[in-house]
Amino acid sequence: MNPIADALRAVMASTAGETAEAHSHLASAQRHAQTAARRHRQVVEIAGLVVAGTRERAEGLALVHAAEFPEDTDLLARITGRQRARRESNPQPSDP
Repeated sequence: MNPIADALRAVMASTAGETAEAHSHLASAQRHAQTAARRHRQVVEIAGLVVAGTRERAEGLALVHAAEFPEDTDLLARITGRQRARRESNPQPSDP
């Protein structure tokens, strides 16, 4: 299994209020990340912070991660919700 996919599922479940499902996906991500590259382990850690409700810390670690892995910028925005927050605070004409 892909730890990043599990991490995304955990965040989506957490956002939907499905706490047990979020923790289940997060546990799976953590198991699979143990043997994965450091990049994957960091993404799983950031997702874990989001699920735990420590978004500020998750966003800080996401900035550090993005400096080293700029190709993960969109992924990190999905995990931390920064993309959504940016859109809400600065709506574009095409946004409803």
